[in-house]
Amino acid sequence: MQTNDIQLVRLYTSKVAGGVQDDTPTELGGSPQSEFYLNILAEAGDNLGDIHAAYTLYLRATSPSGGSTTFTRQVLDETVTDGQFGWTDLKNNNGFSKDARVLVKASDFTKGDVYQFVAVIKAGNGLVSKTTSNEFIA
Repeated sequence: MQTNDIQLVRLYTSKVAGGVQDDTPTELGGSPQSEFYLNILAEAGDNLGDIHAAYTLYLRATSPSGGSTTFTRQVLDETVTDGQFGWTDLKNNNGFSKDARVLVKASDFTKGDVYQFVAVIKAGNGLVSKTTSNEFIA
């Protein structure tokens, strides 16, 4: 990664129950779940972390099957800072990595429809990165 780059690496849903992680999080082992996680993995170049660069992270849910959702679009204004917002300094000028979770209510999604999350990260230097999560059935 270049020293001034920022990018989303992966976006996925998960729920852990009984020691088992499942990426179809609204129902686990035949049991409906009330909450699950949206996991966000990102990387930033060393310079962006060193200067605590500001960025905006946009999160929204979509439905390829036409389902409706009450998941509120989120706009998070954050900085690339070791120990904050899920960021970790990888040391030795290797950049920074982000591993963060957003708690999501399963009741925000209409049962039986297909959904996925979309994330866009935009840095103050104009860089933009976008990714989508796995699809899941509510």
